[in-house]
Amino acid sequence: MFQRILIANRGEIAVRILRACRELGVDTVAVYSSADADALHVQLATQAVCIGPAKAADSYLNVDALLTVARQTGCDALHPGYGFLSENAEFAQRCADLELTFIGPSGDVIRTMGNKAAARALMQSHGVPVVPGSDGPVSTAQDAQAVAEAIGYPVLASLVHCRVLCGVPWCSCGSPSAPSLQVVCMTTSPV
Repeated sequence: MFQRILIANRGEIAVRILRACRELGVDTVAVYSSADADALHVQLATQAVCIGPAKAADSYLNVDALLTVARQTGCDALHPGYGFLSENAEFAQRCADLELTFIGPSGDVIRTMGNKAAARALMQSHGVPVVPGSDGPVSTAQDAQAVAEAIGYPVLASLVHCRVLCGVPWCSCGSPSAPSLQVVCMTTSPV
């Protein structure tokens, strides 16, 4: 069991983690921005440390500040909550490098699951059923249409590196939106 956990988040998710830790008898360190000094998660924590100004990029997303607070307060684990840095593979790896348990998946798992094609292949290799789809990324709208016709409509086209369904074209008939599919097929940079 952990002795002290840094909660690298704010608001309701931080409060839920704090309450669970309290039930388990685990000390907590809450971090907060200057705008959240009076927030409930700050009041409920065993200890609270201001990590920067209101702007999230300068506080809750400041990896160096979070890891410094974790070391200075003697934390043996860090809970990212959700959002912010919870799906950041480099952050999870930096925690591991400091022998600070990241309560969540490893950096390698985050990287793999962040790529839909790699995640799908991994699940299939372990016998996990997956919904019908392509065997990997498709490069053209024509390739996407061929996959759609093979598996049947409706279909949903998604970016390989996108974690959410942002700007994803949906098609329920045999004539997918070629311009939309073209955008999805040509977008290769991670979101």
